[in-house]
Amino acid sequence: MSDQTTKSKAHTPKRGRPTRDQAGEVESRILNAALKVFIERGYEGASIDEIAEVARAGKPSIYARFTNKELLFRDVVTRWSQRVTEIVVPDAVGSIEERFQTIGVLIVQRSVNAETVGLMRSVIAEATRHPELATTIHYNIRSQGSVAVTKLVSELAEAEEIHSLPAFAPANLALTARRFIDLVLLPIMMRSLFHADLTQMLDEMESHAKDAASFFLRACGYETT
Repeated sequence: MSDQTTKSKAHTPKRGRPTRDQAGEVESRILNAALKVFIERGYEGASIDEIAEVARAGKPSIYARFTNKELLFRDVVTRWSQRVTEIVVPDAVGSIEERFQTIGVLIVQRSVNAETVGLMRSVIAEATRHPELATTIHYNIRSQGSVAVTKLVSELAEAEEIHSLPAFAPANLALTARRFIDLVLLPIMMRSLFHADLTQMLDEMESHAKDAASFFLRACGYETT
């Protein structure tokens, strides 16, 4: 064996276990690919084979992290709902009504888009075949959204204009936030589920969110302008 061959072997790096960053990157690819496939195919039509192909990952890599398709679907929805409920509100400007309207518009913008609506359709489609899965996912989405909006509403509740209203008392904030979500989001979300092209609803979504926020404040006892 020549010295050159020996030297070449001596400098050949050993293949070890992937680093934490590498493992995280693979998992992120899998979850992103699964989200895409679940939206396009639905839960029942999605296959681990296709997800592996889109993710550029082997099936063993997927099964090492997610033991079955149901667990993968749960994790996809959990990750997606965490991202959707990360609402960043600009610095407080304008009247209390305008600030609630801003939050309402942000909630609708974050929640009503092609990705979200596609995933919601997949969840609804599985409600009959997999009721426990659909119920768990619905609970997780609603609870995470409620926590995020409760935090925003609690910050606005400190404003002098509404601080004394019963709806904004600390003990009532969680329920008040859920009612705000229901008024702002549910009607437009229901309509979006039946629209193939959401771009037709963009202007309507913003005006609905603002009107719903104003109605919400009046229902809570605040006299809007």
